Amino acid sequence: MIVIYIALGIAFLIPLLFLHFIRSRDLFGTGKFNFVLVSMAWGGIAYLIAAQINPLIIEMGWASRETVIRVFGPILEEALKGLILVYLITRTDFNYVVDGAVYGFGAGIGFAIIENYEYVIGNSEIAIIVAVARVFSTNLIHAAGSGVVGVALSMWRAEKGIKSWLWVILGYIFASGFHMIFNTMVSSGTAVIFAVIFGGVGIGLIYIAIQRGLYIQKEFISEKLGDLNRVTQNEVRALNRIEEVEKLLKPLAVQFGREKAEKVKTMMSRQTEIAIKTQLLDTTFNKARKEEMLKIIDTLHAEMEVLRDEIGPYCMLFVRQVYLSQDVNLWGSINARIAESNTGQKGGGLWDRATGRAQSSKSEGDES
Repeated sequence: MIVIYIALGIAFLIPLLFLHFIRSRDLFGTGKFNFVLVSMAWGGIAYLIAAQINPLIIEMGWASRETVIRVFGPILEEALKGLILVYLITRTDFNYVVDGAVYGFGAGIGFAIIENYEYVIGNSEIAIIVAVARVFSTNLIHAAGSGVVGVALSMWRAEKGIKSWLWVILGYIFASGFHMIFNTMVSSGTAVIFAVIFGGVGIGLIYIAIQRGLYIQKEFISEKLGDLNRVTQNEVRALNRIEEVEKLLKPLAVQFGREKAEKVKTMMSRQTEIAIKTQLLDTTFNKARKEEMLKIIDTLHAEMEVLRDEIGPYCMLFVRQVYLSQDVNLWGSINARIAESNTGQKGGGLWDRATGRAQSSKSEGDES
């Protein structure tokens, strides 16, 4: 019995680790954790539905078992997993491509975990072997397929016209086709190592899609912040090096504590989300939906004000003084996106005057 428990633990924990890795690539931190949980829960439900429909197709004589495994199963399963993504991605609080990939990956992982339990319990004599083989192959195929669908639906949300629907069609065809090829390989008796390699290709595809999504989103955010908030080239450069935020904030954590550094990072995330929402307004034609999105933007601005008060002027002054001397003007990315995002620029003048006086004092000291 202990072997079964170990196998079930492997079948549950390793897929979660894969999901954690993919979610960690949401560098802007705009994804919602509760949406990931909802995606996983739906993935489990999708498996239970598919587990009823697939055998029914065989029993009714509509297709052979082999055809269901190789063709109808993948088509049905990718469609079922994608239903939750249609709901999440059309919400006004959805953000961008990386979020779609993460939610899709979550749906696939939820599907795979429930399926794992059935296979592990049904093969108790080789439970650990089954669990390990599945988490590094079949699980990644399920996650990659719905992740691709999530990316495609995200692009549908961001694009306009026929091009947006092409993303959906091609994404679904690719996800289903990728799944079909894998099932055909496995049902034909392909060695486990090749199934694992194919699973690795799946997670690699999602990683590449996320990296590409980050690149595209940096361009969108830079453009919107530049248009709306008069951000300088240095400020855009800071945003485009979001991968280095942890490194850049280390001195702040040492001086003021990790909590303050996390608040600064959260503040940057909120302003990034404002830029993303502003970009999505361009592809949102429903008046009610636009009004709802504008309310979200107002809420984000309010959260920014609260965070700024909690961080305090001394910590913010430290950020500006330290990072103005760096090759990347991190303060420009923070201050401009906070203060100038509101037309009143509340609080910006205080830091400007304080910094000016500090620099003036330093100059006078050098002259003397």
